[in-house]
Amino acid sequence: MEKFAKQLQKEAQVLGACSPGLLDLKNVGDNKPALVQLYMSKLEFCLEHDFPSNEFIKEHGKGIMESFGLFLDDKINLTNYRKCVALGKTSGKINVSSYGVSQIYAKHTSDLVIEASDNAFVMVYVYDDAKVTINAHDRAKVHVNKYGGKTITANDGQAVVKVVEKQLNK
Repeated sequence: MEKFAKQLQKEAQVLGACSPGLLDLKNVGDNKPALVQLYMSKLEFCLEHDFPSNEFIKEHGKGIMESFGLFLDDKINLTNYRKCVALGKTSGKINVSSYGVSQIYAKHTSDLVIEASDNAFVMVYVYDDAKVTINAHDRAKVHVNKYGGKTITANDGQAVVKVVEKQLNK
């Protein structure tokens, strides 16, 4: 049986994780699907602190995490994903259409093209050296919180793309 949960707890405590988060981490133990779900629910902390490392995620999450919308060093082509996190060198295209609502996170050196159309609403978070190209059409609305990286936008019709420069709370 794998015993990586205790090490994760120690690392999270050093990084300043809150008591409820540490308790959640203790409760899921070495259950990999539950750890991926916890990562997705505590995403802000994990992305801000690069926690756990990409090496850890690759070793313990590959093959499980993709079904939760978490991708690391992958090529992706997704349509109407509710939540997508692109880490490492992930690249590809994400389509959000109809009345789709999506949250997309691009970190490290990810390179994503987001196509938003119809009445879609998309929240995008860009970190580090990630590159995100956004093409908005029809009446789509896209809001980008940019903590780093590069954002290229194009819109037509009544589509709206708003980019807001942000700072990390380190």
